[in-house]
Amino acid sequence: MTIALSPARLLAAAACAGGLVLAIMPTPAGMPPAVLPTAAVVVVCVGLWATAVIPEYLTAVIFCFLAVTVTGAPPDTVFAGFSSTAGWLVFGGLIIAAAVQTTGLGARIATAATAWFGRSYRGFLCRIVLTAGLMGFIVPSNMSRVLVMLPIFLSMGERLGFERGSTGRTGVTLAVAAGSIFPSFGILTAAVPNVVMLGAAESIHGIHITYGEYFLMHFPVISIVNLVALPFLIAALFPAEVRALETADAPAPWTAAERRLLLILVAALALWVTDYWHRVSPAWIALGAGILCLLPRLGCMPPESLTGKVNLGPWLFICGIVGLGSVAVHSGLGDLLAGWLLDKLPMEPGRDFFNLAAMSAVGMLISIATTVPAEPVIAATLAKDLSAVTGWPVATVLLTQTVNWSMVPFPYELPPMVVAARLSGMRVVQATRLLLFLTLLAWTVTLPLQFLWLRHLGYFAG
Repeated sequence: MTIALSPARLLAAAACAGGLVLAIMPTPAGMPPAVLPTAAVVVVCVGLWATAVIPEYLTAVIFCFLAVTVTGAPPDTVFAGFSSTAGWLVFGGLIIAAAVQTTGLGARIATAATAWFGRSYRGFLCRIVLTAGLMGFIVPSNMSRVLVMLPIFLSMGERLGFERGSTGRTGVTLAVAAGSIFPSFGILTAAVPNVVMLGAAESIHGIHITYGEYFLMHFPVISIVNLVALPFLIAALFPAEVRALETADAPAPWTAAERRLLLILVAALALWVTDYWHRVSPAWIALGAGILCLLPRLGCMPPESLTGKVNLGPWLFICGIVGLGSVAVHSGLGDLLAGWLLDKLPMEPGRDFFNLAAMSAVGMLISIATTVPAEPVIAATLAKDLSAVTGWPVATVLLTQTVNWSMVPFPYELPPMVVAARLSGMRVVQATRLLLFLTLLAWTVTLPLQFLWLRHLGYFAG
């Protein structure tokens, strides 16, 4: 039996070979001993995630094994994802997503909302992206938004003729996922990297970033460019036609399970919206809602659904991604990579556009090595050095990194994107097509506009 050597398999094999070479190389003088073994594990796992030759959750398990046995990182660092709020947010959200599908509530909402969303494919995508973007103001987690909205919009898509495997279903999935991710970078509380940057600025530099300042700096360019561009890019890359709808039958009576699930979702949404007051993490709200869904008599699914109907693969993937970022930071690999890149870039005071572009390039490469959620921590540790070479205040250095989170060519860098792919059955390579175009858009449109906007606000010398 022969195995076809596709480009993806060849790239994955090359990544594994490169990782092996790094693992057996002698450590250069002056380099922390954990850097090369960590780099070896990162190259192997990033190669497997980027090519998707094996399921993402299996690569996450491989990462945990290699990180413990090869890098020498402590287990609490390797398995940081299993104790992180991101991991448990996904765990609870997966239960909620399964409940929305199982009870039929998703189909009911889809039927009721189809008239408002219209029957034009591009119009449908526009409304999905707009809804996902606006939800960023009230649901403080892009993962939560993906997990709750995707089953509903997929049900709507099925009514419009977008069956599993169709380009229309891919378009709907990407509209929900990308619409929940990219516009949210301009809203301080709406995405994990934003919150991580906020925490790092306060803990490392003692700088407090306000919601209003962040919104004014980023929403008018980063969020609006993505809100406008996403539907048209998705429609162009994944064209589809809406099927003519038959006359709908009278809706069936509400079931007790649907009513209980709706009550759970409303309560969870209310708690998410008011998290600034009660200070309970969105992760624990999602986990609590998931537990309620599974409780006998009180919930809406039998407890055995946890092993029968809930796909826990995305949870393992998220835990692995968070662990990879933790190991990269712990070993010093992230700092070493960033420092080397900065040494190669001739940044100096007065070259503001070049400095912003150079910092974006560095941030993009760090994200490829460590994922987007981990990049702000590494960037925060370099902020004083960057301030010295650019002549910008440390706060400006911290706040200008947001644009590089839109320069993401591979889905594994954005955990919600991979989770959306797994929930919908979309191939990860299809998400890569959109992300490559969004990266090009970020470099050619978003970055220049963001520079002009920040200079107008007085953040650069001009």
